[in-house]
Amino acid sequence: MAQKRQTKPAQKLSTPLDAKKRELADQENQIRAEMERKKRLIEEAPRLAEELQKRRREEHLRRKSRGVSLGSPALSDPRYLEATTTSPLPRLRKDRHQGMFMFFVLFVTLLAVLYWVYMRILRVV
Repeated sequence: MAQKRQTKPAQKLSTPLDAKKRELADQENQIRAEMERKKRLIEEAPRLAEELQKRRREEHLRRKSRGVSLGSPALSDPRYLEATTTSPLPRLRKDRHQGMFMFFVLFVTLLAVLYWVYMRILRVV
C-alpha cells in the first residue's frame, strides 16, 4: 500500500491568541521606547536648565551693559527676563509725556503762524 505522506503545515494558522500576543508585544515595544526617551530627557534636563540659565544671565548682562533699563527693579529679576527678550521695550511714561509736550508746542507754533498769516492778509486788503 501506498504510504501517506505527512506534510508539515507551512505556517501555523494565526489564532486570536497569537494576534493578541503580537499586539501586546508591539505595545510593550512602544512603551519601552517611550521610557527610554523619557529617561534620556530626565538625564538631559539638568544640562538644558543650566544652558537656559546661562543664556538668561548673558542676556541680562548684555542688557545691563547697554544701559537699557525698564524702570522697575522687579523686572530685573532673572525669572522674568525670558518674557522681555522677544518683545520690544515698552514706551516709558516720560517718553509719552515728552511726545505730548512736543505736539502741544508744535501745535501752538502752527496756530501762531496761521494767525500771523491771517493778520497779514487782512492788513493788505
